[in-house]
Amino acid sequence: MAKKSDRIITSVYLTKEMCNEIDKLATRENVSRNEQIRRFIEKGLDIEGYTQNVDFISSIIRQEFTAVYHIEDIKAVAEQQTNRLAKMLMKSGKIDAAGFFLLIKVLMNLAHEGTEDQFDQMLNEAVTLGVDYMQKKDFQINSFLQDTDNLRNLAEKL
Repeated sequence: MAKKSDRIITSVYLTKEMCNEIDKLATRENVSRNEQIRRFIEKGLDIEGYTQNVDFISSIIRQEFTAVYHIEDIKAVAEQQTNRLAKMLMKSGKIDAAGFFLLIKVLMNLAHEGTEDQFDQMLNEAVTLGVDYMQKKDFQINSFLQDTDNLRNLAEKL
């Protein structure tokens, strides 16, 4: 608490409602009206100082972040990783296509019983099912693959 010589007397005009609320709080906390007003002023000053400190610290963090991580550097890294993923997907697509055509060749060699039209129909239906599979959302894939009865039925239709 400040010494009496450090204190300055000042006048403050309050509304009746404000004065009544201050008196209620002062009575509850067993202090004088003046002490309660001083506490409010101290709290207000603390909050204002805290807000200024937060703003100051935020600006420093923002400045440091942008000094360390330049947006162009982040874009370059993201683009590099995107290109890497695209190349990996291309490799995966090529091996998938090779497996697909190998399967067609194996089926052609094994399927001497049916006609060429039946084979073409089977191939067309398989491609349609593949396209349908690729159009499924991520959350649908697991349940689709775990439904073995449905997978068998789809395969039987081929």
